Amino acid sequence: MPGGRWLVPFATGLLLLLIMAGLLEGALAARGFKPTVVDSPAVWARERLHASEAGSRALILVGASRAQLDVDLGALAEATGKQPVQLAIDGSSYIPVLADLAADDRVTGTVIVDYQGGVPDPDYQDASNRYVDYWRLHERAGSSYDFARIESALSAWRQGTMRSYADGAGPFAALVARVLAPKATPQYLITLPNRSRDADYSRVSMPAFYYQRVIRNAGIAALPALPDYAAVDRELAERIQALPQASTANLEANTARLNDMVRKIEARGGTVVFVMFPRSGLVRAADDAIYPRAVFWDRIVPLAGGKGLYYADEPALRDFTCPDGSHLDVRDKRRFTLALARSLETRGWIRAGG
Repeated sequence: MPGGRWLVPFATGLLLLLIMAGLLEGALAARGFKPTVVDSPAVWARERLHASEAGSRALILVGASRAQLDVDLGALAEATGKQPVQLAIDGSSYIPVLADLAADDRVTGTVIVDYQGGVPDPDYQDASNRYVDYWRLHERAGSSYDFARIESALSAWRQGTMRSYADGAGPFAALVARVLAPKATPQYLITLPNRSRDADYSRVSMPAFYYQRVIRNAGIAALPALPDYAAVDRELAERIQALPQASTANLEANTARLNDMVRKIEARGGTVVFVMFPRSGLVRAADDAIYPRAVFWDRIVPLAGGKGLYYADEPALRDFTCPDGSHLDVRDKRRFTLALARSLETRGWIRAGG
C-alpha cells in the first residue's frame, strides 16, 4: 500500500531470489553444464555489423561448422592484431554471406572462407539466406540501437553467463530437466557469445558418435545390424569406396559468379582466402571420393580468384585429428588457430599487427 514499509520485504525477496539463482547455477555447474548462447539471425546480425565497422582490421570467418568449431577467436586476435568476426553458419553455404560482404563497400578486411566441397551454387537457398535477409532488413532500418539489437544483446549476455538459460532453457526447465533428472547429460557443444563453438568430445560416446558423423557426412543409408564396431568400420569403408563423384555441372559458370564476389572485395583492398579445414578417418575418405581434390579444389579456387590454403599441404596443420572425423576438439583449437595464422602470415595473405 502507498506509504507502506517496502524496503525490508523488497530486499528480502531480492536476497531470496539471488540465493535460489546461485543454488541453481551451482547445481548445474556441479553436473557439468555450461552457459551457451542460442544462435539466431539476430545474434549473427550483431556480428555482421562488426564486419562493416572494423574496416581493414576485420578478419571475417565465413562458412559452416568447421570455421565455428576449429578457430579460437581470442588466439586469432592475439596472433594477428586484427578483429576476428565469426559469420560462419552451421550446416550452411558460405556463398550468400560472401555475396553480402562483396556488396558492402565498408567491408575491406580479410575474409577466410571455410571451403566446402562441390560446385559452388549461388542460387542455393538455406539458413544463410535467412540470416542475411534479417541483417539487410534491420540494417535498412537505420539505428544500431533499435529494440531488436538491444534484445539480442541482452539475451546473448544472459545465455552466455547463466547456465540456467543455456540452450534457450529457463530456470524451471533447467531445474527439472538438468538438475533433478538423474540421467541428464551435459552438452558436448557450446556456443560462445562471439558465435564460435567449443566441442568437447570427451562428453560423447565414441566410436558411435564418430560413425554417426561418417554416415551423415557421406550420405550413406542406415547400416544393418552388425556384430561390433570393427564390422561397422569395414562396412562403411566399403560403401565409401563405392560412392560416386559429385557432379561438375556448371562448375565454370558458377565459379565465375564466385570470382565476381572475390574481385569486388579485393578491389577495395580486402583479401579473400579459401581454407580447407582438417578432416580425418572415414569422413576424409568420403570427401575425397565425392569431391576429389584435382576435380574440385584445384580448379575452383584458382577460377574463383582467391588464395587457397589446403590443410594437407601445410605440415603445421595436417597432423591434427578430428575426433568425429569432421571437427577439432576444443583442446586443439588454440594450437590449430595459431598454426593457421602463421601459415597465412608466411604466405603474405595476412599481416600480423596490421
